[in-house]
Amino acid sequence: MKTARLCTLLLAALVFSGCGLLKQKAAAYYLGRARKTVTARNPPQAEVEAAFAYIGKALSYEPGSVEAVELLDRLAESSSKNGFSGAQELEAAALKKALAASPLNWSARESLINISASRGDTGGLAAQAAQARDLASSGGGGQRYCAVLAGLAARASALPWVESEAYLSLNRSPDTLFEKAAAYEAGAVKVQAMKAEAEKMAAADPGVKRSAPAELVSAAEVAVSDALRDPDAVAAIAAFNARAGSDKAFRKAVELTVQGNASLIKKEYSQARAFYQGALNYSPDLIDARRQLAETDFQEGAAMAAAGEDPKAASQLLNKAYGGASAVIREALKNGNLIPFIEPAKFLGETYSLKAADLAALRAVEGAKLKNTARLEAEFKAALDEALKLNPEGRLARELLERYTKEGF
Repeated sequence: MKTARLCTLLLAALVFSGCGLLKQKAAAYYLGRARKTVTARNPPQAEVEAAFAYIGKALSYEPGSVEAVELLDRLAESSSKNGFSGAQELEAAALKKALAASPLNWSARESLINISASRGDTGGLAAQAAQARDLASSGGGGQRYCAVLAGLAARASALPWVESEAYLSLNRSPDTLFEKAAAYEAGAVKVQAMKAEAEKMAAADPGVKRSAPAELVSAAEVAVSDALRDPDAVAAIAAFNARAGSDKAFRKAVELTVQGNASLIKKEYSQARAFYQGALNYSPDLIDARRQLAETDFQEGAAMAAAGEDPKAASQLLNKAYGGASAVIREALKNGNLIPFIEPAKFLGETYSLKAADLAALRAVEGAKLKNTARLEAEFKAALDEALKLNPEGRLARELLERYTKEGF
């Protein structure tokens, strides 16, 4: 009886001691099946979906497998190039399951952060940053360093998307603008602090950086470099937030400017003009509102001219826009714009484009009656040159250049 019991215990011990090996073999089997699809040329969608399932199976046996994550990345990339639209969703689902079972699979965490960053999923990036913060609070130096890198990559990857959301809000919602500006500043401060923390850890123990996955180190460095690429812009956002928080008149002026932008997009010129003028009444130094006021005059004058309505009124509006744009350029060269998320060079370049477009419209409306044509053409060319130099991708400037090349002034 004792012998039988002893044999049972020995058998159980052998089974359990081989459990890890069996799981490795099972994972290798499923990865082998998936690898055939990864290396195939234009496999059918059913095979691609099966390959994702195989890698998912492999990760269920070995959730910490780096090889499985690498193969998953390759499968997602190749299948996306071949037109399979669901690749990223399947990859993300597999990575989340792997991380639930093995939170320290840094390759899986880095891949999931990259997916969230590519989608602009700021909520997903915030969740990744929170998970990394929890992991950094436990474990040894190596785990803490990798967790700080993962959190740094997640937070830094979110900043350009917050910046983009803030930029879009300039024509939509002042509340969203203030919210995103505050979120951007807080995020930038956190990224700078985490970057300093990671550098301090690596300096104190160089081994933690050498032992960390190279992809994770690179992901954090690239994300931080992109997020903090323009220190002047970060400082301008902080200054904007500080003034908006302490200067009620300035905050109200910004609100009215954004409301004016929303009206201008709808071509509600009188309403837009009222908003911009109201903004300048609250804060006369808000050059952003002054520039948009000139834009309003130009757009309304050009629209009237195109429709053949009241050439005299159209000419008056265009002349007013010309004077306004010229004044904004002089001021912008000294002090720059005050509302962030538009780079000073782009702001100035777009204002030069506005001046050039206005001169071209005046030439078209007044024709031979236009006085000082030679001087105005020289101003047009100079403004166009500056617009292209400051903002080479500006659509209006490129269109004006193409038209001038073909038709002259």
